[in-house]
Amino acid sequence: MAEASAPRPTAAVLLIGNELLSGKIRDENGWYLSRVCRRRGLTLREIAVVPDELDTIGEALLRLLTSVPLVFTSGGVGPTHDDVTMAAIARATGRRLIRDGQMEAILRQHYKGAAAEAALRMAEIPEGTTLRALPGWPVMRLDLAAGEIFGARPPQPHDARIYILPGIPALLRAKIETLEGIPGELPPARDWALVELHTSLDESALADRLDEVVADFADVEIGSYPSWIPDEGGRLRVRVKITFEASDAARAQAARDALADQLDPARLLPPPAPTS
Repeated sequence: MAEASAPRPTAAVLLIGNELLSGKIRDENGWYLSRVCRRRGLTLREIAVVPDELDTIGEALLRLLTSVPLVFTSGGVGPTHDDVTMAAIARATGRRLIRDGQMEAILRQHYKGAAAEAALRMAEIPEGTTLRALPGWPVMRLDLAAGEIFGARPPQPHDARIYILPGIPALLRAKIETLEGIPGELPPARDWALVELHTSLDESALADRLDEVVADFADVEIGSYPSWIPDEGGRLRVRVKITFEASDAARAQAARDALADQLDPARLLPPPAPTS
């Protein structure tokens, strides 16, 4: 067997907002950031959703930082009463919340010199935060040395980075796209090959053979996804899609072929026609 690929770095996403938990707003940012992590070669370990509460945000952030070195936060960075993300991150990381002169100048320019005090609240950021992707509206980044967060239990074991992003999907996407355009800012993009196998066998009939392939191809991510499709007589027929993903296209194809070789060719199905 070929040598397994090097493990990918890990990341997590922290979505902040009562509106996400109440269902008033459908989340788009978690899905989008999961796609970003995929193309940047990151393994996304968790997407957490928390309300606009100082302590809850901080506790979730500390928990994530003990297990992954990179956390994207989304939401809670505006000028209103429920925008407490900056204060929560400052408190959780033991940093002062300070009014940043550069951020204040950006806000005053944006509001044409007539910025209300409420708007200027957005210039209050955790001490040590750097403004990235300038000129224009910045991306906020906070870097933390290993062990720096003394309140974390267990202690934060690695250097860590937090990207503090807005909750408005269009703005978040624009900021991520700008970050991706800065050389060395995010992990390098990594190509991933994906191949599929479709079968009319149900998952219980596949399980043992699939387990063997998973054991033999530990470096390939394998997923199984059943669906039920009505036939011409209206009876439901199972279709199982199995995906094989790897950084090496040959490995993904080899894993797919290893499973296909164990199945009756009559039970293999062509991929469904793409929907318009």
